[in-house]
Amino acid sequence: MYIDYFKSGVRVQIQRPSDSPAGGFVCKVEDFVPEKREVLVHTPVENNRPVELNAGDRLSLRLMSDNAIYCFKATLVAHTDVDGFDVVRIHIDDDGEKIQRRSAFRFNCAIPVNFSVIYTSGQKAEREQGVITDLSAGGTKIYTNKSLPMGTLLNISIPLGDELIVALGSIRSKVDMPEKSKFTYQYGVRFAMMPESDQEQIIQFMYKMQRNELRKAR
Repeated sequence: MYIDYFKSGVRVQIQRPSDSPAGGFVCKVEDFVPEKREVLVHTPVENNRPVELNAGDRLSLRLMSDNAIYCFKATLVAHTDVDGFDVVRIHIDDDGEKIQRRSAFRFNCAIPVNFSVIYTSGQKAEREQGVITDLSAGGTKIYTNKSLPMGTLLNISIPLGDELIVALGSIRSKVDMPEKSKFTYQYGVRFAMMPESDQEQIIQFMYKMQRNELRKAR
């Protein structure tokens, strides 16, 4: 059974029915009680406030292993306090389903980045600025004022706290933003590759962000 993969320290994504497929909140499992089929995680945070979750709420949990993601139906049991932090008890309602590779998992984020165009002609590339969202090992969305054609190759420097990931990707979609938006364009970028070590750095960084926001909300 996939439920046996739950243990203290693994990462899960909590999704409510109202969340988009790429939405939800990344948390670390603090404890797993197999005889009760319950996991304990810190209450997720959004905009510096704890996300509203109530007893009886139906949820989806996505558990991330080294090479796969497992989806479970779940029900929120109750809130409890552990060492001054609000923790939720979640009951796992089924045995889970293997749904996709870990590399497709996305995180909600808004990270300022620098990037440059890779020119096959040898033309010198200038550094541009933008903001990325929906970061995953497979790609990201990047907002910028730089006009670029489809298929453009980008070298994106992604700061993750004290670490820096440099990702190579190509533009696969382009959206013109509304007139009063901060940025002119939104691009969908597919990464050419993302090493396993970089994937782990992304997960660690997002977890730290969740914990920091939780502390601010106390």
